[in-house]
Amino acid sequence: MATKYTEQLGRVKRYFARFKQINDGMVHDQSSDHYSDDVYAFFQNCYHLKDWIKNDAACSAWSDVENYINSNPDLRICADLCNGQKHLVLTRPRSPENPSFAGENITLKIADGFGVKESIDISMKFKIATTSGDMDAFQLAERCVAAWEQYIRANVGTP
Repeated sequence: MATKYTEQLGRVKRYFARFKQINDGMVHDQSSDHYSDDVYAFFQNCYHLKDWIKNDAACSAWSDVENYINSNPDLRICADLCNGQKHLVLTRPRSPENPSFAGENITLKIADGFGVKESIDISMKFKIATTSGDMDAFQLAERCVAAWEQYIRANVGTP
């Protein structure tokens, strides 16, 4: 049976791959706002995987996805980041951590080329502020992807 949630899961994984490139370093070929947009899009798509699961008939017998999110601190933070970005103001938090994006650390690597084409590479590390302290956004993203994969494995097998 064809499932639709896998479309959104694929989108989450593609945005995660972009986030990994931004985190690890890549050719700097656009304004840094584009990289920030990709990071925000990751958290939005990651959280909204739950809507695809809820609305996919193939997932109707799965365990309650809302309860799963509420039981996972990382997915609750992801939800709050998503809704805070989407609505400007977070009015119904899922996490007691009050998470928010709190800046980025940008590293530029400029190679003058010495006879080879000059290049500029960028890496951006995003910080999330919480009531418990700051956290690395990419590490949170890794844990969120792992949490979704665990949920899917528990319901159908390998994602």
